[in-house]
Amino acid sequence: MSGTAEKSKFVFSARWIPEKGDAGKAFLSAKYWVTNDLGIGFDYRPLTDSISATATYRLISEDPCGWRPAVILGTSQDDFSDGDDEVESRAYFVTLSKAFPEHKFMGITPAPYVGAVWIDKLNEVRPLAGLSLSHKEASLMIQYSGTDTHLTLSRRLNDHLSVSAIYWGMKYPGLGMRFKF
Repeated sequence: MSGTAEKSKFVFSARWIPEKGDAGKAFLSAKYWVTNDLGIGFDYRPLTDSISATATYRLISEDPCGWRPAVILGTSQDDFSDGDDEVESRAYFVTLSKAFPEHKFMGITPAPYVGAVWIDKLNEVRPLAGLSLSHKEASLMIQYSGTDTHLTLSRRLNDHLSVSAIYWGMKYPGLGMRFKF
């Protein structure tokens, strides 16, 4: 979620990471933006037949012309690493994010974020951090989820559809897709 208002009302996404366990191998998500700042939906993991609620709330929108970052709150069910084990857990997060002006060199727009996540099954707060580097229709996202670092290279095909190559936990390659309208 960016620090500015989402223009689409519905967002559907899918992720396939063949080397992960059943809970993380196939993932589908649907979100409806009730307002520009509140999105609610569900995530479905078909291989474990589990459905969970997800919600995102932008408490403060970023100032696109100034330095004020966005403050974003949310909850979802996700996969986390605990040593060599994969843990599927409810998580609650808060982030500060800010897209900076387009960099003159190569037309790249950096958008970092920092925050914290409470992971229920690990019973602790972990740091979150990430950086999105966007250039026209392509972007690279580097993120730390509280337990793992992930890379996602995305290509926007049109205003509604984007596809991604994922390197989950810096060890599992996968594919993603997002459709919004």
